[in-house]
Amino acid sequence: MVRPAMTANRYQALTVVPDAEGYILGRRGADDFVAVPEIGGQVILWLQAGVAVDDCAARASEAVGQDVDVADFLADLTAAGILTEDAEPPPPERPPPGHRIGRVFFGPVALGIQAALVVAGIVLLVSDPALRPSYHDGVPFAVPLVSIFTVTTVSLILTIIHELAHKLAAAWLGVYGRISFGRRLFFLVAQTDVTGLWVLPRWKRVIPLVAGMLVDGAIAAAFLILQETAGNLGSPTTEIVRAAVLVNVGGIIGQLEVYMRTDFYAVFLVVTGRKNLWAMKGAVARRLIRRPSAEDAELLAAAGPKDIFWARFYLVLYLPGVAVATWYFVVFRLQAMVSMLRLSWAALDGGVWSAAGGVLAIVLIVVPTGIGLLGAGRSAVRTVRELARVSSSPGGSR
Repeated sequence: MVRPAMTANRYQALTVVPDAEGYILGRRGADDFVAVPEIGGQVILWLQAGVAVDDCAARASEAVGQDVDVADFLADLTAAGILTEDAEPPPPERPPPGHRIGRVFFGPVALGIQAALVVAGIVLLVSDPALRPSYHDGVPFAVPLVSIFTVTTVSLILTIIHELAHKLAAAWLGVYGRISFGRRLFFLVAQTDVTGLWVLPRWKRVIPLVAGMLVDGAIAAAFLILQETAGNLGSPTTEIVRAAVLVNVGGIIGQLEVYMRTDFYAVFLVVTGRKNLWAMKGAVARRLIRRPSAEDAELLAAAGPKDIFWARFYLVLYLPGVAVATWYFVVFRLQAMVSMLRLSWAALDGGVWSAAGGVLAIVLIVVPTGIGLLGAGRSAVRTVRELARVSSSPGGSR
């Protein structure tokens, strides 16, 4: 008498979200998700409605015109950790921390205000060349340590705000987020894990994904409006404000570099409806140079025409994009770093405290950049080794 109800509860804990050509299945309170064909999502919806497994199999077989093994499908979901043996009803969902704050900052009115600020900022940058940031704004003061401390502090504050924007926008929609640190090509970055966005309908995921860029643009625009309306803010306020604009404008440009795993890359996945574009891009690239691995062949064989099309399109963005990122690093980041190193070197000829400050400044400049370059170099070496391994393996070249 009780067993059928308990079995139904097992399926109620699953989330079933339409996505492109199929569904995304997940489990409430967990971070694991799988993409399944349309019939797979429909089977779970039937099970949640109380339809027996055998009846679901009959319905699915009739819908697709061939036998569908629903029991095997459920066993695969259980092995993947999506479906559990627990027959208890799912616990009531509680809004994540920051839910109310997220609603204030990312509700319709707030989003409209931020978008208007971004438009105003773009107009100011186009109409007034004096407001446009340059690499000189990355060296706001003549004393190296003061410049480093200022730019680092401003960058840290703005980075925290950027990541909190992702976290709060996700919280508003009922999704938890976790902030961590990593690397993108040459650059050390912070990132917010919002894997739980897969429980949301496809287009609802966009708001948390663009929240960081939108807030960056709104803050930069507010500082530009302040400079335009208040005139000379006086030193050091002007230098700090211009450094903040440089940091956020540079951050937005970096996020638009879709050839890296940036916020805009995540938006690109939502827009195209793809899920493994990064891996697919690599498989397509290695096939073009006739160095596909066995994993590549398996991935490409399972891919549909749309997957191949978008992988090729993404590859077109990726290859020149790496060159552009290198150019940006050399022309802007490197020039600012060289200017700072010159000031730090000059400080070595001063007194003891000046020399100590110069040495510390040099260390603070060289070490973070070195970590980024070392990571990029290791990635390049790993890529070359993978290509060499595939080339030398039996059947690796064709």
